[in-house]
Amino acid sequence: MKMKLALLLGKLVYLLGKPLGKSTNLPGELALRICPDLMGRFRFDGKVLAVTGSNGKTSTANMIAHILKKQGRSVAHNAKGSNLTGGVATALLAASSMSGRIKEDFVVLEVDERFSRLIFRDFSPDYLLCTNLFRDQLTRNGNVDVIIEKLHEAIKPQVKLILNGNDPISGDLAPENPRVYYGLSKTAQSPERCQNITHDAKVCPRCLGRMSYQYYHYNHIGGFSCTKCGYTNPHWTYTAGDADLAAGDFTVNGCPVHTDYKDLFNILNTTAAIAACTELGLPLKDCCEAASTFVALKQRYDEFSVGNRRAVMILSKNQNPVSFDQSITHVLEREGEKTVVVFINNINHTGHRDTTWLYDIAFERLLGKVDSIVGTGPRAYDLAVRLKLAGFPTEQVRIERDLSQLKPVIDKTRGDICILTELYDAKSILGVISK
Repeated sequence: MKMKLALLLGKLVYLLGKPLGKSTNLPGELALRICPDLMGRFRFDGKVLAVTGSNGKTSTANMIAHILKKQGRSVAHNAKGSNLTGGVATALLAASSMSGRIKEDFVVLEVDERFSRLIFRDFSPDYLLCTNLFRDQLTRNGNVDVIIEKLHEAIKPQVKLILNGNDPISGDLAPENPRVYYGLSKTAQSPERCQNITHDAKVCPRCLGRMSYQYYHYNHIGGFSCTKCGYTNPHWTYTAGDADLAAGDFTVNGCPVHTDYKDLFNILNTTAAIAACTELGLPLKDCCEAASTFVALKQRYDEFSVGNRRAVMILSKNQNPVSFDQSITHVLEREGEKTVVVFINNINHTGHRDTTWLYDIAFERLLGKVDSIVGTGPRAYDLAVRLKLAGFPTEQVRIERDLSQLKPVIDKTRGDICILTELYDAKSILGVISK
């Protein structure tokens, strides 16, 4: 009885809230209050795949759903990235019948790594894909070891893992579980020295010996080996190679793939999506063809014009240095003159106190590569201090905390406008500079 009431009210709130944009978390949260073990009562006709990790899980999960649909499969999916308990419950109740049956061929769930043990308390996915693990929102999540412990609580023995073979941390998850690995071979853009400040695997996650790297794709993702215990890149069932970033072309096990998002981070995530869909039973060639037609959500990456200047909005995950590092990579790959606009907001859950994460972002990579950097938002002066430490000349850094006064400052700069911010601040900036 509780389950039927939870489904009835959850579905009603979902339908009423959809036009108002209130249908991602609230329906599931309400349903779980009525029936706390609701997610354990759903029955699935198809396979359940969960996608988690510090970075890239939204785009990877969306790409998986895209590939499956392109091949004519039906998919239930929390596409908007609502990956906490309420968001996952909403996706499941919206797809289910009043008896709790979900008839879709596949269920693809993006899952927050910290909440995974709560989400999978009463049910378990058939497959779990982990994109990577980094320090992420330290004041909220703790260090990487804390996240690994929570994931180990969530991963049941029968779950098949799909893991990043270039990541020594996430690649070592739940060692007794069945698994396959995907990886990216060394490319012309893979340096032998780390270009980033954030490097969470300088020591081996198994024995704490010194970790040696033959190449880096980004941060601690690359070709690794432990000088003490010999832990090294595992065998990859799915290998990305022949990467031509200028063209956006690469291969997976020899099959051609194209992407419009031309960086090593995206190539690895695309390979992850192809690996997952192939493990779900689709032909590799068809997965590669479908992945080549994927277009990322404009909420995450969007190009447009501001007057006679080109502009790009690149969204980063708040308090996530690796995410900002990837945004900086996008900036550096753009040809020609450019100005970077960075919005830094308060962090509510720290009482507006924490800006330490700014010091894990490699802003130094922009030195000599941009016309100027414009800082805005409540913590713009904290950004100015960080940029001064990075060595930027005072005249190259412009600060305007008041968004309403931002456009005249940008108008005094040159080149393409590259806006780096996080998801929830994007609309406010666009509304100002597009006038």
